[in-house]
This record gives sequence, structure tokens and C-alpha cells, in this order.
Amino acid sequence: MSGAVATAALLLPVATAGSAWAHEGESDESAVLVEQAIALIANDADQDHVAERIDDALTAPHKEGVDLSEVRRAQGLLEQPGYSSAVGRQVEGLLLDSLDGRLPSAPENGRPATGDETGTSVVLGEFRPARGISDGGDAVLAGLGVVAICGGLWLSRRLRPPHTIRELEHPERRRREAS
Repeated sequence: MSGAVATAALLLPVATAGSAWAHEGESDESAVLVEQAIALIANDADQDHVAERIDDALTAPHKEGVDLSEVRRAQGLLEQPGYSSAVGRQVEGLLLDSLDGRLPSAPENGRPATGDETGTSVVLGEFRPARGISDGGDAVLAGLGVVAICGGLWLSRRLRPPHTIRELEHPERRRREAS
């Protein structure tokens, strides 16, 4: 009986896990939502997600620090058919202009970033390195790797100790044969 109670007590925190709400903690500041839309564009999110963030920014209760006319122009560009990466760059430019080029997550001058602050005001595009051998430097490194492997195999063969064959016999037998 006490084992069942102990097991139930140990499983209680796991069994009563709270539910996660997707929109809990979503910002109600237009500037933050515009910055999130910029980040979505930089990471090649689809048009619907970007449009949703822009709609949220336009309907947010706290609109301080945002030029809503630029945000509306960006929304108009998104609603036009034929969305492409060029249109995404135009929308990103309009959204940056709506914030006067300063992202809300940018640190204040002279103050280090703390907590969940990133410490930067730059939204970088998605990093997609080239695959395979894409330039002369990659070819040189691949060649040096092959030379190092072949050289190691040759040295291991060349410097290997000679094989000696020892017969394992009983010492008494060896003495008998010697006499």
C-alpha cells in the first residue's frame, strides 16, 4: 500500500502538467509585432504568417513608436498576387522604415544585454551554407584531407613492427628437445 502511495506521489507532478496556450504571452505592442514580421521575412516564412503578424501589429492596443501608414503599405504589398523574395525585401524595408530603422529589441547605448534581450538590432537572413565543394578553398581542404589519410595509411604499413611467430610450448618439452 505504501509503495502505491509513493509511486502516486512521484507521478503527481508529471500527471498534472498544465496545458500550453499558443497565443499566451503574445505581445500587444505594434513595434514588437512589426519586428517579429521582419524576422519572419528574413527567415523565409510564408506570406500568411507575415501577413498575420502585420495584422496583429495594426490591431495591437499599444502603437507607440510605429508609423502605421508604412505598415499599411507593407500590408498592401503582401496582399498583391505574386509574392516573391523581392516583394519580401520591399515589405521588410517598409517595416524597418515604420520603426525608423531601430528595432525595439536593440539594446540601449552603453548598457549590456540582459535576460532575454539579444543584444543586437540586426535581423540576419537565414544562414544557408553551400553544400559540397563550392570554391578553391574547399577543394584544397578536401585534397589535404585525402593526402593526410593516404599518408597515415602508408606510414602505418611502413612502420609496422615485424611479425614474429612464437610457438607456445610447454617449457619441459623444450628442454627435452634441446638435450
